[in-house]
Amino acid sequence: MDRPIRLFPFVGVLALLCAQAALSGPPATTPALPRFSEEREAAALYFVKKNAPEIAPLLEQLKKSSPAQYQQEIREIFQVTEFLADLQDDPRRHELELKIWKTENRVYAAVAKLPTLDAEERKKAEASIHDLARALVDLDIQVLELKSDQLSKELADVKDDLSKARDQIDKQTQARFDALLEQAKKRKKA
Repeated sequence: MDRPIRLFPFVGVLALLCAQAALSGPPATTPALPRFSEEREAAALYFVKKNAPEIAPLLEQLKKSSPAQYQQEIREIFQVTEFLADLQDDPRRHELELKIWKTENRVYAAVAKLPTLDAEERKKAEASIHDLARALVDLDIQVLELKSDQLSKELADVKDDLSKARDQIDKQTQARFDALLEQAKKRKKA
């Protein structure tokens, strides 16, 4: 299962809000997103509260300043919760993807603060953002390694099945032949 498109632009939007930049145009729409509902909003906010409580105030600010964008962000967060729920059977992948989500949101929160910082604080924040970018690259590599391991195992299983099929070619040929003859007899009777 591939990770959904990185969907956490709201903190980037909030960075613009924090810098008093005007939002221009309607928010981008993603056709694959689920509809907004109170239930999905509650699930998304619970997920944020549990995994990234530092962005809850930013969401609340967005809810007041741009309800349409807020709904878009809630829909995107809900979609991520669904993606992660689908990974429950793969705990390692689930853990990595959740770490990626948390780290991305730490980056977006740090970026949102940049316009308000003085030069010295900005330099420290940029160093922190660089470290977080490195952490994201490391996490992406871990996901690729995990996928590679899973695909290697799957390939080994397919090769094993192929070897068994080749070893039993005469037996399988006879079984297929018998089944075809039986099928022809049934057609003749009908």
